[in-house]
Amino acid sequence: MKAIAIIQDEHRAITAVIEGLRHVLGEARGGGPAPDLKLLAAMFAYIERFPERLHHPKEDDYLFARLRVRRPDAAPLLDGLHREHEVGRERFADLKALYQRYAERPDALVPLAEAVERYSQFHWKHMRREEEEVLPLAAEALTAEDWQAIDAAFASNDDPIVGVPARKEFRELFRRLAAMWPG
Repeated sequence: MKAIAIIQDEHRAITAVIEGLRHVLGEARGGGPAPDLKLLAAMFAYIERFPERLHHPKEDDYLFARLRVRRPDAAPLLDGLHREHEVGRERFADLKALYQRYAERPDALVPLAEAVERYSQFHWKHMRREEEEVLPLAAEALTAEDWQAIDAAFASNDDPIVGVPARKEFRELFRRLAAMWPG
């Protein structure tokens, strides 16, 4: 069941990036300096490349799929979470368009900051449901063979923040995010 720890670590990394977005945009909205566009671009690139293209599909294809077989009664929960993955991709596309508008027109800060806030709340609720409902259910219901396949899938994730081969740009992103918060 190594995948449980990997998923939780990935959730923390995703949260750190989204919280970084909230922080940077909140500071600017509160009269602080304008956000560094390279930093924002790196945050958006991380969200697009990792949770949207790799993490969520693996949850759907491995964890949720195996859990559906072992616990058919969990289908409504899993269907809802799968739909949230789809909604998350749609919301991210809208968010990215707002970011691109902001990069061209700094007066578009408020709509971007508000959209990031909504996106953050959406993802926080989604990840809590996965960690509080799905992971305990999976720990109880899945077999060793199920976990072997799920562990292998998640161990191959190339998360640029939580450990496996990190690209230089994402190591720098993580360093900058970590520097935002003391201690």
